[in-house]
Amino acid sequence: MSEILDGIISEIGGKWQLDRADNFEAALKEMGLNVVFRKLASHAKPSMEIELEDGKVKINAKAAFFTQTMVFPINEPYEQEFEGIKMKCMTKWENNKLVTEAIPEEPDKHKAQKFHRERVNDELVQTMFIGDVVCTRVFKQQK
Repeated sequence: MSEILDGIISEIGGKWQLDRADNFEAALKEMGLNVVFRKLASHAKPSMEIELEDGKVKINAKAAFFTQTMVFPINEPYEQEFEGIKMKCMTKWENNKLVTEAIPEEPDKHKAQKFHRERVNDELVQTMFIGDVVCTRVFKQQK
């Protein structure tokens, strides 16, 4: 397991700043988030830090109005909540991508989500798949 965690940190670990996004507001709408949150989030330029904590991956995302900290194991199920939406999740390290699948506890109210985080050249690319919507967010590494 330590080889996997070392691979994650060497590939995508560190501090990142959002540079650009494509289709983000549509992804938030597909998640079922309200219009006020979608507008605020769409204009934010959050920072993100990826590190390890007690043998788990820790992702801390911060924007002016929002902070989210996620600490999760690799290759083990866990639960996560985002804006009141409870999800059953599994994250794996596959082909140098951090791949998270999130299934809502209330599938009649919310849609399943999938996230890929990977380094492409000197950028961190986060691709979100929610329903029929695909969103890409690109982060630049902070020095």
